[in-house]
Amino acid sequence: MKLLRFELKNNPGVVRSGMVFSGRIYETDGATAIGMHESEAVRPLAPVGQPQTVRFFHSEFQPQGADSGEDEPRYFYGNPACLVGASQLVNDPELSSNLGFESYVAAIVLGNAYKIDLQDADDAILGVTILTMLVPVDVREAERRAGGGFGRAYDVAGAFGPVITTPDELDDLVTDAEFGRRYSLEVVSRVNGVERSKGNTQDLPITFAQAIAAAAQSCTLHESDIIALGPIASGEHLEPGDEVQTAASILGSLSLKLSLSNS
Repeated sequence: MKLLRFELKNNPGVVRSGMVFSGRIYETDGATAIGMHESEAVRPLAPVGQPQTVRFFHSEFQPQGADSGEDEPRYFYGNPACLVGASQLVNDPELSSNLGFESYVAAIVLGNAYKIDLQDADDAILGVTILTMLVPVDVREAERRAGGGFGRAYDVAGAFGPVITTPDELDDLVTDAEFGRRYSLEVVSRVNGVERSKGNTQDLPITFAQAIAAAAQSCTLHESDIIALGPIASGEHLEPGDEVQTAASILGSLSLKLSLSNS
């Protein structure tokens, strides 16, 4: 199932929800279908309302042996308030000489979870989506050297969506389940239609289950919290007006575009 939040182009401002099936959007009231819309009549919104947290389990910072279950996965926080939905214009922060991007796969938490065991952690996932962050590379490197953790580097802008794909749709892409479900999803990033980077989720050092179980040991996870693994694709040297597109098998395609001017 692919879940979507949207508004109608001829009735903007009214947030609706539904499912995508065979290219059409079936609006629901949470339980039953109440309408059907053609895709061209719909403008996708962020697939969940404002999440409380977004945790980045960046592959670079996972300890040796994380895949064996012997070491705790590591994460840092981003700013959920800087996230927008698909196909949005975002401002160039103009604070970096090298603005880049990082594309992740992200699990959306289904409901409250605390002290959850690894074998139960996949059940805490509502679904999976794409998340792409704009990252000022020079700011990130300066924060890395300072050793105090990331702040502004992950506080610029990002997009996630356009849909949430429920785990049942990903069953055929599970390659291993020893430490939670490990998926094989091809991810490709393009800038203005030109391929920049690609990868596969099966090469990630940890699974969603390992990340969720680790995060839930110290703090209760809440509905719509975001757990991001990656980056799987990335690039640098973006310019005003550039459009970043990330496509992942089954999950769909996500884009965000830098505005030409902040004035």
